[in-house]
Amino acid sequence: MNIKPKRIITKASITAGIGDALNARSFLVEYCKQKNIPRKNIEIYTEKYWWMFEGLGFTKNILRTQMVGLTAYRNFGKYDLPKIVDMDKCDECIAKNAGIDYTFDVRTPFQDFGPSGIQLPPRYVTLNTGYGDLSGRALDPNYIATKQWPLTHWNALVKLLNVPAVQIGAGLSPKPVYGTVINLVNRTTMAQTATIMRNALFHIDMEGGLVIFNQHLGGKSVVLFGPTAIENQGRSFNLNLRAGTCTPCYEWGTHKYSLCERKEKLLCGAHCMKDLTPEYVAEQIYKHKWLKRTLTK
Repeated sequence: MNIKPKRIITKASITAGIGDALNARSFLVEYCKQKNIPRKNIEIYTEKYWWMFEGLGFTKNILRTQMVGLTAYRNFGKYDLPKIVDMDKCDECIAKNAGIDYTFDVRTPFQDFGPSGIQLPPRYVTLNTGYGDLSGRALDPNYIATKQWPLTHWNALVKLLNVPAVQIGAGLSPKPVYGTVINLVNRTTMAQTATIMRNALFHIDMEGGLVIFNQHLGGKSVVLFGPTAIENQGRSFNLNLRAGTCTPCYEWGTHKYSLCERKEKLLCGAHCMKDLTPEYVAEQIYKHKWLKRTLTK
């Protein structure tokens, strides 16, 4: 690329959600590799994500001051590198800002976390029905989490799949999904979650952090898209699904709605997620041969 950054990245602050932190981890590894920069030359401040950087050779910094913020929607360091606007894809914008070749499809593997210590079926899929804190408003009755897939849809989907499902995740998750489901929400460590996901046939989720985590574990995911764009956040090896209802409406820097929006502002009621039916999702899973259909008498 013919774009030369003004300065080299030397500091990074990893403070957003787990998905953004994983993107930053992948980006920094690629950045050091392509720029031929020792990883120890980059200081990282993070309150809760050092576990994903440990062992990679970066330098831990306990001071947050004068750190460059690294999140996908902020172009991985807009204060340290020249800002390029009007980019349709976050990864292209990140790459041009940094002067490297980078794509969200890059996998930055994790080590083997060992056995989970949890007895599970020999064949299963994992699913995550929850969401992050979303600025502390996700439980406010005046707001709607716009990426949320309805619980009734989850209940219907697991009945349509001919394999047991293991429900994982943490934080603000709805009631357990019914059917052939083992509920491990808020009951596992990240190391246990990693092992459970690694041994699954695939993962099912809304667009978010565990999808990206599964990517770097070497897995693939069925991703349910709504307000965010497949063109921006989709990975080529995943099964990316969406309804045809006015999607997407959320784009980084120019979003019409936030990921947790006031009900009176969100006139559509997040129909993009409601209109993505469990029947369509199941049909696509079978159509793309991620599961084999079971013949019924």
